[in-house]
Amino acid sequence: MTAARALAGAAGRVLGALPSVSHAPIAETVGTLAYLAAPRARAAVRANLAIAAADRADRAALVRRTFVNQVRSYLEVLQIPRLGAEQLAALIRLDGWENFTRAHARGKGVILASARLGPVAIVGQLVLTRGYGLTLPVEPSESELMRVVNRARSAQGLRLVPTDSAFGIHRTLRLGGVLGILADRAVSGTGECVELLGREALLPSAHVALALHTGAALLPAFAWRERGALVGRIEEPLEIPHTGDRDADVHEGVRRFAAILGGYLRRYPEQWTVFEPVWSTPGTVASGAASRVRASSPGIPASDKGPR
Repeated sequence: MTAARALAGAAGRVLGALPSVSHAPIAETVGTLAYLAAPRARAAVRANLAIAAADRADRAALVRRTFVNQVRSYLEVLQIPRLGAEQLAALIRLDGWENFTRAHARGKGVILASARLGPVAIVGQLVLTRGYGLTLPVEPSESELMRVVNRARSAQGLRLVPTDSAFGIHRTLRLGGVLGILADRAVSGTGECVELLGREALLPSAHVALALHTGAALLPAFAWRERGALVGRIEEPLEIPHTGDRDADVHEGVRRFAAILGGYLRRYPEQWTVFEPVWSTPGTVASGAASRVRASSPGIPASDKGPR
């Protein structure tokens, strides 16, 4: 074991054992330091909030608050291994559970499409504590911090699979399981260019393509903090057109998801912890790119996706 891994593991255990009352002051301190030390990330958050919080007079202060909220999310995740089902249930208010149970009863699998918004990782644990399996595709990472975070996330039974694991992702849905996907940033640089909060943005399309390919229900699901409480909401299944034109159907599905996502981002912009620019600069897309940027989406065979 390397020194870095040992140190990260020890830090994770210590931070995970801290009482929840300590999270806010720690997040304020560490988040502010991160804000000061990361000019590139700070600029990206500022650019994103210029759109997501365009009507907020306190937008400048929200940039630092975004870093604070990211640290708070990590602290919440690190406590997952020591929390029981009853403790998790007491921490979180989840609305729309009936939407999930009805979709799951169809037997074709469920895709929970979410965003890096609020306490999404810990709210997602409720699916596990209520007796359902949950699989989450994750990007490979060499970061010792992310390894610690992922171990904590999976402590209650969350199954993590690589984003390029076609077998693992398809098998989950084929068996009627539940797949979680973060669909607010095109990490790989591929997806669909759609309107998000009045501006064109490149968003991932894998959640929509998978739903079309497998017949699984696609449910937008989001989490946020409200007056000190952790809140989650599972929306009704997203209606995706089935016109026979697969590219057009995927594009329209992503557009419809973006319309729902935008509402949450507008209400809780400082809880959206994305540290890369989401919107292109004016004219970038129009000058050279089509409305979709194709590449292999997680778990979708290339032969099923058309030209890229």
